Amino acid sequence: MSGRQVVVPRTPTVGGTGSSEEVWGWAVRREWRDGRHDLFGFTADRHMADRAVARDRGFWRVGPVRPAAVYVVAANASAVVGHPVSGCCDSSCPDSPERGEVR
Repeated sequence: MSGRQVVVPRTPTVGGTGSSEEVWGWAVRREWRDGRHDLFGFTADRHMADRAVARDRGFWRVGPVRPAAVYVVAANASAVVGHPVSGCCDSSCPDSPERGEVR
C-alpha cells in the first residue's frame, strides 16, 4: 500500500461484502495529452464526484497546461488508493462511468 488513506463512507458494498477496499463509488480521472492519467478523489456519492470534476476543470482552465479530459469514473476504493500519484499509463485503470463497463 502506498501509505495514503481514503476515508470510506459507511455505505453498503455491492454483493454484501464488508471490506472497505471493495467499496464501489466514484473517482475523478484526469487524462493528459501524452497518454498518462491521474485517478483521485474517491467518494461513494456521485454528486460529490461531479463537484470534484467541476473544481478540477476550473483549476486547470486558466493555466497554460491543460489536461485533455477530466471526468467521473466508477471505481473501487482500493483502485484509487493504490493508484500511482504521478501520471499512470496502465490501461487497466478505471476508465468508465459505469461499473462493469469495459472500454
